[in-house]
Amino acid sequence: MRRMMSPFVLCLLVGIVAVLSGCASPLDSTRKTLKERYRLSSIYVQIPRSEGHIAVRGTVLAVQAEGVPAKKLRVVQANKSPRLHFGDYALIEMAPDARLTATPAEFVLPKGTRLVVLGLKVEKDRVRLFTHTLVRVLLADAPAVYGCTEFVFRADPDLLARGNVAALQDQIDRVLRREDAT
Repeated sequence: MRRMMSPFVLCLLVGIVAVLSGCASPLDSTRKTLKERYRLSSIYVQIPRSEGHIAVRGTVLAVQAEGVPAKKLRVVQANKSPRLHFGDYALIEMAPDARLTATPAEFVLPKGTRLVVLGLKVEKDRVRLFTHTLVRVLLADAPAVYGCTEFVFRADPDLLARGNVAALQDQIDRVLRREDAT
C-alpha cells in the first residue's frame, strides 16, 4: 500500500526550501562573480609522468609583479590511496593600499609567468586564489618544476558583502592579468 504525503507536509517542505534559498550568504554574489571571472583548472596527479600537467584548463593569468614566490608542486600518496596534490603553496599577500608581502619560498616566478587557478576562496575580508604554473618553470640549478602560489587579496568586508568587486578587481589586476584581457 502506498502512502501519499499530506498536503500540510508538502506545503511545509516547500516553505522550508523557500526560506533556505533566501538565506544565501552576503558573500555569495561576490563568490559567484569571481568564480565566473576565474574559472578553475585541474591538474593530473594520478600518473607520475603526467603529474602537474593541466587536465582541465580554466582562466590563464600572467604574473605582473616581480618577486612572486612559488613552491614546487608536491603530490602525496598514503599506502594504496589515490595520489593527491599536497597543497603546499608559497604565500603572497596584497593589502588594499597595494603593499605586497611575500613569504620566502623555494624559487621566484619571473614576471609574465602564466598561471592557472586551482582554487578560489572568498572570506569576509579577503579573497584567496590558489594557483599553479601553466608550464614547468626552469630553475638555475635543478630540473624544471611546476610552481604553486597562494595569492591573498585583502578587501573591505562591507564591499565584499555587497558584491562590489570593482576595487578588489583592480587590486588583483595589479598582480595578475587575465590572459584574455585587452
